[in-house]
Order: sequence, then structure tokens, then C-alpha cells
Amino acid sequence: MGDEGVIGLAGRRVVLTGASRGIGRACALRLAGGGARILAVARGGEALDALAGEAAELPGRIVPYPGDVTDETGAEALAEEAGKRLGGVDALVNNAGAAVFREIEALSPENFDATLAVCLKAPYLLTRSLAPLLEESGGDVINISSIAAVDGFAGGAAYCAAKAGLEGLSRALVQELRPRGIRVTILRPGATATRMWEGIPGEFDASKMIPPGVVAESLEYVLTLSREAWTETLVLYPPGGKV
Repeated sequence: MGDEGVIGLAGRRVVLTGASRGIGRACALRLAGGGARILAVARGGEALDALAGEAAELPGRIVPYPGDVTDETGAEALAEEAGKRLGGVDALVNNAGAAVFREIEALSPENFDATLAVCLKAPYLLTRSLAPLLEESGGDVINISSIAAVDGFAGGAAYCAAKAGLEGLSRALVQELRPRGIRVTILRPGATATRMWEGIPGEFDASKMIPPGVVAESLEYVLTLSREAWTETLVLYPPGGKV
């Protein structure tokens, strides 16, 4: 089989949320290392500036975009800026995540809403706002899910619900956006060594978890997969199984 249909990272224009730390940070550096241009989105401007500085010598470029995209106005503003700063969009990576881990009676409606706003509503809003640009480029939407979408745990009601909702949204969009040439993929990592575990009751061994860089490697695989084959869900597990 030849190289027909093979896509590289060089010059790809990517909007990446939750870019300032953890999986998002690893993804930003991986993509910039391959020559992509990334509009890196997060609420913390200083962390984004530091990330852009770290990537200064890489073939690609990281453009910081501090802001909140959990409402319609913020999402539409981001889409407009992406068109201006990147000249178009080849991929949207909905990676931003947030959660409050509490058992149900201690989980307030505000806690629940805040988790869904970041993990579910923002991907909906950004996909909606960026769809015209993605259709123009024949681009990708990659939604970073979690094993929590299919494997619940005590104290994780809001987060598990949000990630399950994200996967439901994604599967609907696979069918809806395919005719427009937009490929939608769920990337579902198992336990990954990020700071999110600090908020979950119990003791966990990060050495047995997936490194964020491996999730970034998997994202690169999805983004560079030939358009002759589409994948709907890519699942990653730690080598030893569940943590």
C-alpha cells in the first residue's frame, strides 16, 4: 500500500482546549513538534504563555488563547479568532476537563452543572461554532473522553455523566457530520497520570497509569490517519489493566 491519503502534522491548524496542563499540554507539545499550528485554549493565561515559550524552538507554533468557552458568546469568539489567527481550522480537539468528586448528597447542583459545562457543553458549543471551518477543510473533531464514560466509580457521578454524555454527543455527530466531510473520533484513555487524581478519594499509583504523552501520541495517530479510513472510538488501557 502506498502513501496515498497519508496526512502529516506539518501546517495543520488545530484548536486544542485544556492545553495548559496534563493531557492537553502533552498534546500541544507533540503536535507543535510535528509542525502543527495550535490555538491553545485554557483559562490560565500565564500557563499558556509558558507553554508557548517552551515550544518556541519546535517546528510548529503554539498560539495562546486564554478564555472561557462554556457559553455561546465565548465559543463564537473563539471560532472567529481561530479563523483570523490560524487562517482556518483542520482539527478541533475537545480536551478540557474539570470535575468535583463528591458522593451524591454532597454534590451540589452547582458542582454538577460546572462539570457538565466544561466536559460536555463546551465541546457541543465549539463543534457547533467551528463546523463551517471544519467543513471547509474536511477536518477532524477529536473528543477526549475517559474510561469513566463506561466504568463508574463512587464520587464520580458528575464526571461519569459528563463523559458518557460526551460520547453520546460524539456518536450522533459521527453520523451528522460525516456527509459534510468532518471526521469525529472519541479518544477514550484509561487512568492517566494527571493532577485530576488529586481530587479523587483514595490512593493511586501514578506509575501504573498511562503517561499523558502516550495519549498525545494516540491523538497524533488519529489526526494523521488516512482519510481512506475513519475510526469512531480509540480506547487506551494501562499495561496492567484497571488502576
